[in-house]
Amino acid sequence: MNLHPEIIKKWFEDNGDYTHNLNYPLNENSNVIELGGYIGVWSQQIIDKFNCNVFIVEPIEEFFQVLKQKFEKNNKVTLLKSAVSSENKKGIIYHNGDGSSSILNNENPNEIDFITIDNMLDMFKLNNVDLIQINIEGEEYTLLEHMIKTGTINFFKNIQIQFHLGITDDVLRRENIRNELIKNGFEINFDYPFVWESWYKK
Repeated sequence: MNLHPEIIKKWFEDNGDYTHNLNYPLNENSNVIELGGYIGVWSQQIIDKFNCNVFIVEPIEEFFQVLKQKFEKNNKVTLLKSAVSSENKKGIIYHNGDGSSSILNNENPNEIDFITIDNMLDMFKLNNVDLIQINIEGEEYTLLEHMIKTGTINFFKNIQIQFHLGITDDVLRRENIRNELIKNGFEINFDYPFVWESWYKK
């Protein structure tokens, strides 16, 4: 996608990591989920700004241990060592730092557990979520398609997504997901294609 470098440049010019990605109507009672927690940078920013309840899902053992150490004294943070997809299964994730992926392959395979987002919500005892961030290195297409199909998408007030290039039919699938979000009553909050975008429930 030829525009991608320009969009990344625009994102950094707008300081998006510290403006757009943290600009939500949250408070200390809000429930926030981060899928693909890595080492908890965004979650820590959300906690520092809002002191809300944060639920972090991270499947890689190395990163999960970092999260445990970082948040062990914060009783408002709940951790889950898993990946989230459209079905409960065992799978392979390829370890590549903050770009670890079950789809974008490299030479470092790790076997992990995948659970459905419905099971995840049950485990966290949540029936509504103020904000979910989805950064799961290509698995977001399958996950969001599943959430739309089952109606789980409507449990979320704000959805912040990083869509990834390099996935089969990536541009078309993103466009279809965006159209379905609109049909489900969501509106765009900000949009930097294939960098970050955010939707809110009207």
